[in-house]
Amino acid sequence: MAEQPSFPGFEQSSREQRIAEMDEEILDVTRAAKVLGVSSKTVYNLARQGKIPATRVGREWRFTRKNIIEWVGKSSENDQLVTVLRNGKIRGRQG
Repeated sequence: MAEQPSFPGFEQSSREQRIAEMDEEILDVTRAAKVLGVSSKTVYNLARQGKIPATRVGREWRFTRKNIIEWVGKSSENDQLVTVLRNGKIRGRQG
């Protein structure tokens, strides 16, 4: 078996470490609710309606932490834009 090259500052992670990292990244409904600070029921409803990035695995929903965080960021930007459009004002602009 050939030895794989080693790079300074980069250690190969063991299988267990990779699984642990995936476990932190892939969330079930309960953990997604905790990240968002809402109830599990809310997360189920958002997932069923297609409003939150989710994947159905069998009968269960799965979420990635990265996608949820990006979704929240985009949602808050969009909400701010909708508020501005409803009010008909854009701060800092004259005219």
